[in-house]
Amino acid sequence: MPRPYVVGFENVAVSAAQDLLQIKGAAGKILDILRVWAGATDTTLVTAQGLRFRCRFLPATVTDGSGGGTSTPQPLDPGDAAASFTCKTNNTTQATTSGTASVLPTEGDHIYSGCNLPFKNPPQVGPSESFTFELLSTVSGTVHMSGGAEVTERGG
Repeated sequence: MPRPYVVGFENVAVSAAQDLLQIKGAAGKILDILRVWAGATDTTLVTAQGLRFRCRFLPATVTDGSGGGTSTPQPLDPGDAAASFTCKTNNTTQATTSGTASVLPTEGDHIYSGCNLPFKNPPQVGPSESFTFELLSTVSGTVHMSGGAEVTERGG
């Protein structure tokens, strides 16, 4: 039975293009990425601007991004054990792959409305693979953002 989790980041100062999330598959498990989201959390209005977001699937040998932090997957079932997968957040050096990356949804959103991408056909991430949710545009000034992903893990 799939186990649901949420991963994310909260109120992080963002001033450059980056991997908002890099979700890394674990041995013997399959992940389904159900939804990703991000939005500005500043209490005063920031400069009005459009932002470009992109999701990618990274197969084969993945070199993790760097310059950010980590997020501990939070189970949505209080009786569930810890997740096997890991999540890196806000890496300003983006993840790469020795394989061919697949570009998933890419969209532009206004900073005031944020981004919310539910997947009708959720991308699947296996062992040694990654999924990235990227901010492709550089923001005007520094913006504080929060965001995350809903993920199910199955197998093993």
